[in-house]
Parts: sequence; structure tokens; C-alpha cells
Amino acid sequence: AGRRAGWLMPVPAPQHGAVFVQELLRDLAAQGIPPGRVLAGSGLAPAILQADRPSAPFDAIARVFENAAEITGEDCLGFRRGLRRDMRSIGLLCYVGLAAPRLRDVLKNIERYRRVFSDAVEFDTSSLDRDGRLRWYFGVSAQVRRRQYVEFGASGLLQGLRQATNRDLRLQGLCFRHARRTGLAEFERFFGCAPRFAAAENMMQFRQADLDLPLITADDKLCRVLVDHCDLVLRDKSRNTAPLVVSVERAIADRLTSGSVSQEAIARALGMSPRTLSRRLAQENTSFFATLEGFRAAMADRYLRHSDLSLSEIAFLLGYSGQSSFTEAFKRWTGTAPGRYRAG
Repeated sequence: AGRRAGWLMPVPAPQHGAVFVQELLRDLAAQGIPPGRVLAGSGLAPAILQADRPSAPFDAIARVFENAAEITGEDCLGFRRGLRRDMRSIGLLCYVGLAAPRLRDVLKNIERYRRVFSDAVEFDTSSLDRDGRLRWYFGVSAQVRRRQYVEFGASGLLQGLRQATNRDLRLQGLCFRHARRTGLAEFERFFGCAPRFAAAENMMQFRQADLDLPLITADDKLCRVLVDHCDLVLRDKSRNTAPLVVSVERAIADRLTSGSVSQEAIARALGMSPRTLSRRLAQENTSFFATLEGFRAAMADRYLRHSDLSLSEIAFLLGYSGQSSFTEAFKRWTGTAPGRYRAG
């Protein structure tokens, strides 16, 4: 923010723990794939391999995982790496979770202290006690491709919870915001339910009986010590505020299928006037229309590449009145029709 108003400080990119980037780079290097190739376009350098407790912008980390999937030709790379992820690599956030008495306490501790590990991810356990739902999202632009890392996090979390409870936990429901059309049976076997892709949110639904399972790693005294330590870490850590564009995109995503994506509706949802929203977006060197178009273009690309949704279904998900209006917009973005783009 503040590129045109010099008195405003720029908002830093949300940071995220990069220890799993290190593990990925080392594993691929052992297969003969040099780190520089995997890091291409991410803005990260091979020196990250030597960093102690590494952290990096989340969009860079997500890019590395997407690169790795493309280089190896393994479309489910993130999901499969999550199956063998060691939660202890996360550090303090892992231990404050594992010392908790029950599974539901683990998830609530992760929500409360997630900023110890990441400024980019948000967890929502507000309905956990009511319907068993855990929701999460990333405070970065919709144009940041993150499919591999989102799936890595989901499978890694469930695998870690299985180890902590010594139970073969199965989910009641699972949703991902991104699209996918391959490996669906593999996902269903692991999670215990058929995931829904191209959904309105990222969500895991647990059974209430499972949420009450005790942890074999529970330690009340240690948990109190770790909670106090986490509180100190959070007090010392300056908060990264998500850029306005990300907030606008999230509000747009919540309202696309209802058709209420006018600037007035989004401004109202963000607690400001349309004029204020317009002015603040201008300070970000963009506009509401450009943000809406950029979000739709990014989501259309993912739906066409990674799902079997029909063009009319994609048009609906993106908030268009019909397939023809979506096709016209897509031609404006790319110079080609969506059907031809998908075939290519």
C-alpha cells in the first residue's frame, strides 16, 4: 500500500515457515533435480537450504511446491508429501498442540497460535464444537497458485492427528477451494470421504466423538509452559496486516454465485463506503473492476486446467449470468475461447 501516498508504509508480504521447502529441495536434489530449478521464479535462492528456522513469503513457498509438481510430473505431490510430513518440523506450534489434552484442543491451539509459524494462514474453529468444522484460508491474492501446498497442509494435518491419537481418523466432510480432476480416489481413501473441489471454502469436518479423543502425547504441565511461551512470542511479533486487495478478493469469492459483487456490496461488507474503497484501491495502484477481473481470470484458469466442470458451471461459479458472457470475458483476458484454452 501507499505507492502513491509516500507517508504510508508498504505492507510486507505475509511470511510463512519454510522448513518444508528445505525438505522438498533436499529430497529433489537427491533425485538429481537441482534446487535452482525448483526455486525458479519464486524469488528464493538456494541459500535457503542453510537457513536456521527459515521463513519466506507464502507466495514464494507456494510457487516452489507448484514448480516441484510440474518438474516431477507428480500432480498429487503436495498431498503425498503431507502423508509423510513430520509435524515436529513446525517447531513450537506443533508442541503446543501435541501437549493439549484432546484433539479439539489441538485445533484450537493451532488457531490461537498459528502466527508463531505463519502470518499467511488463518484458521477458524468457531463452529468446531457445534458441527465439527475447521475452516482455513490464506491471506494472499487469489492469483497465487497454492493447490499443492494447500493439499500438503490438509493431508499433513490429518496424518499428524492420527499419530497423536493413535487412531485411524476419518473425516465426515472435506472441501477445497481449488479445483482438481485427478487422483480423486487416492484422496478419498486417505481422508475417508470424497473431497469436494472448487468449493466456497477450505474445510475439514470431524466427528464430535473423534474431537474428544485424548492425545497420547498430552502433558498438562508442559502445555501450560508452551502456551506461556507462545503468548510471549506473539506479543513480540509485529502483526502483518493482509493487503486490501486480498480482503476484497475474499469478499468477492464469498458473493460470486449470489451475484452481489458490486463495488457497493463489497465496500459494505468491508465496513467502508464505495468512495473510500475506491480511493484505497487506487493507493494500491488498482481498482475494484481490475481486482474483480483479475480474480475471475485466475479462478477461470484453474477451473479449466484442473477440473471437469462444464463451461456453464464455471460461468455460474464466477458470477456470470450465462456461459456466453463468461466466454466473452475469457476471450478478452486471453484472446481465445475457454473451450479451446482447455483443450490446449
